[in-house]
Amino acid sequence: MIIGIASGDYVRADRNPLGKEAWGGAGWARLGQYIPYLEAAGHEVHAGIMWKTKSTSVIEKADGSFVSPDVIIIQRMMHDTIDETVRRSQSQGQVFVNDIDDWYWGLDQRNQAYKASHPKYNAKENTRFYWSNVMASAYVTVSTPFLRDKLLQRGYKGKIVLLPNTVDVGRFTEVNQQDLPTYGWVGSTHHRSGDLEILRGIFPKYLNAGKLKLHHSGHSDDAPTLAEKVGVPVDQVSTLPRCNTDSYPTLLTMDVGLVPLRDCDFNKAKSEIKGLEYAAAGIPFIASSSPSYSQLYKDWGTGMLLASKPKEWFRAIDKLLDKSVRIEYQSALLELVQKRDISIGGQDLVSFYESL
Repeated sequence: MIIGIASGDYVRADRNPLGKEAWGGAGWARLGQYIPYLEAAGHEVHAGIMWKTKSTSVIEKADGSFVSPDVIIIQRMMHDTIDETVRRSQSQGQVFVNDIDDWYWGLDQRNQAYKASHPKYNAKENTRFYWSNVMASAYVTVSTPFLRDKLLQRGYKGKIVLLPNTVDVGRFTEVNQQDLPTYGWVGSTHHRSGDLEILRGIFPKYLNAGKLKLHHSGHSDDAPTLAEKVGVPVDQVSTLPRCNTDSYPTLLTMDVGLVPLRDCDFNKAKSEIKGLEYAAAGIPFIASSSPSYSQLYKDWGTGMLLASKPKEWFRAIDKLLDKSVRIEYQSALLELVQKRDISIGGQDLVSFYESL
């Protein structure tokens, strides 16, 4: 089978100043990291730019040549001409699968992606066209049950397949728990929905008493600081800069991970992938009680703590100050996360595409 991938979260090597292909976080997590599994199963996979012909769609590769896939996976494609292209190509026997990992139709205005994809600000690529492209696709793959339910509520009539996120556990290095713990968050402050503000007023007493350190991995000089978001002096937060997907595991250096999520549809649709990444590095973590993290806590029962109200955040932070508790949680996480390793997710993904 020939599989083509056209993702708004992917840059071909010839279009990247660094001279190599580049995946964004969602593109890598949902598609890029699974390509070796598809190829190992005997399938031909090409990521590139999708073009329409008179009857079908083709993928342009980095060398300028074209290939006509049997199946085309599209992700975050928001162009106004795609929906008719999808319908015409499917009528000629090609299969289109639209992969969705975020509820773009519930973006908070504070999230930088809002202006980049709202019809008011971007007339050529926006969520209105995105929905038309979703509706035109025969299949949609999603990472969470919440996304599946929202698509059904909004009127999608095709087949929805739940493919939960998994992580390549082998890429992560186990942290060495310190006596004085560092509590940290990984991510871009540009792409949040008021999430970090949940932690305002939480950390000053711990920092001032010298009970812990605070860290942000994914810092960018042109973005708001984590210190600003949580309300502490900037010199009380250490940082590591944003990096590409190849180097992403090096950002997980903290003793305790944080996953604050404001209660909104965009966050309810989110998967538990950040928690899985923390777990792969043996990092106990505290997460807001979103649907995905509440389910993960039911499934695992240890290694993580849930918090919704400030008093619950205080209680969870206090508990993980104890190094012996963190070591106990770490041991449990390193075993539990094997159930969500890419080897399992890769086989599920291969089985789905072969079923088409």
